[in-house]
Amino acid sequence: MTPSQQTMPAFINPLAGSADAARKALAGADQFDVREVEPDKLGEAIGREVKEGARRVLVSGGDGTIGTAATALLGSTTELAILPGGTLNHFSTDLNIPAVAAEAIVLASAGTVRPADVGMVNGRLFLNTSSVGAYVHFVHAREYFEPRFGYRIASAIAAIRIL
Repeated sequence: MTPSQQTMPAFINPLAGSADAARKALAGADQFDVREVEPDKLGEAIGREVKEGARRVLVSGGDGTIGTAATALLGSTTELAILPGGTLNHFSTDLNIPAVAAEAIVLASAGTVRPADVGMVNGRLFLNTSSVGAYVHFVHAREYFEPRFGYRIASAIAAIRIL
């Protein structure tokens, strides 16, 4: 197989709630070499692919998983493709990566690369936001209260609870 014909490594977190959907989406997609890797081993697994010369890797997950992958790719020329699979998917949404798995897979296979800004907080890479998990808790709380109080009041209650 020539480098342009090689399969793309595709990483799925088997512990993620989106793992079954990712497996289903990637089933039969011959251009991917699907691997199930737990979160604490993801950076190491991607690092091996970088050393072996992978041109692009696909990672299925949310912002945390994508951040781990981006950290592993930092300083390399290996490209990151994303199959959104998190709770909020802010980063993939910001990049206009489709939430529909089949469309995201087509983009991952044949899409063009775009640069993304990154930052560092306390020595840790972040992509589009650094919230130390507080934002996810805020959104869950807001969604819990919203049916009873409406968006604005639910947001205020959620903010007070988080603070």
